[in-house]
Amino acid sequence: MSLLKNIFLLSLILSLLIPSIINAQELATFKVAIKPSEPWVMYNDKLPPEQREPVGFSIELWQGIANKLGLKTEWIYTNNVAELLKNVQTNKADVGISAVTIRSDREEIINFSTSMYELGLQIMIRADIGISTPFKILKEEVGKFITVPNFIIFILALFLAINVRWWADTKDKGAKLFPQTYWLGVNSAFWWSITMLITWDAPRNRGGLARLIDLCWHFTGLVAMSVLTGIIAAALTIQAVGGTIKNEKNLPGKRVAAVATDAPKDYLKSIGAIVIPVDTLNQGIEMLIAGKVEALVHDGPRLLYLAEKANQIEKQVLVLPAVFNYQNYGIVLPNNSEYLEPINLALLKLRESAGLNDSFHARLKKKWIPEFE
Repeated sequence: MSLLKNIFLLSLILSLLIPSIINAQELATFKVAIKPSEPWVMYNDKLPPEQREPVGFSIELWQGIANKLGLKTEWIYTNNVAELLKNVQTNKADVGISAVTIRSDREEIINFSTSMYELGLQIMIRADIGISTPFKILKEEVGKFITVPNFIIFILALFLAINVRWWADTKDKGAKLFPQTYWLGVNSAFWWSITMLITWDAPRNRGGLARLIDLCWHFTGLVAMSVLTGIIAAALTIQAVGGTIKNEKNLPGKRVAAVATDAPKDYLKSIGAIVIPVDTLNQGIEMLIAGKVEALVHDGPRLLYLAEKANQIEKQVLVLPAVFNYQNYGIVLPNNSEYLEPINLALLKLRESAGLNDSFHARLKKKWIPEFE
């Protein structure tokens, strides 16, 4: 009886202690290094770390993994990939996640999970250079030239020219060019004015004031046509120079912006592009819009996200559909980390679809990664 009582008491004690042990394990704090990279990791860096609330694709993906592994997260904020890797390598962080490309040289000093996202580099160019055909350029430039104020000025000038030319014709003692009654004469003078804008079609026996009016009106047409032709020619020249960038094969010899601390810079140098290092992608976009560089190259999803933001008011940039230098993003862990396999397993589960429903990973992609238009 005493033995049964002891067994009962031992069972009761274990039943009370085991949940506490499990809960303590589930609440184990994991230090996760992150760096800002839209739309993967975003937060207000003006706030103190304890008040920041990071959001983004990588943040939600890690939260999904942490839920499966029963981990509590403490964010470790870093400024760039090199700093993130250093924190993981020196065990200041248990893992690192953001937009970190899996590369062989990095694998020598740290471990990577299986791929958390597959992508490639893409090219951002100015939207006005991205116009694809001369007809689109013609439509756009003529639209800029024929504005409401310009149209009103033209109508007033046309009305004045018609009436002055008809009046001069009535005073001509020689052969009359127009009918002498006002409405018939002005109607004929209207067609004269349209013809004279484009070509010289005045009778040879005209002289004096009528001849001077013919000459001035024809000269006005020549100036207007020359200005319009110059505008269209300039736009076509810009298209011919800048529009030659269609894919990565057109980048050698071009001035291309790339973030100084990120992997695309090395690839661009290897293919012969003139790399202009920038501190941030936003700085690169500003240089692109200002015409200081011909293109900006970075990971496709991030360029699409930033292009969507830059074009909210006016379309200033576009991302070309060509994708190249394919790569994978991964979660960073220290060498020989015991959590590598559990994280890989959790990541695989989050990428598996649940029947007809999208996977957790697919839902995050739809939420955070803009699709190419």
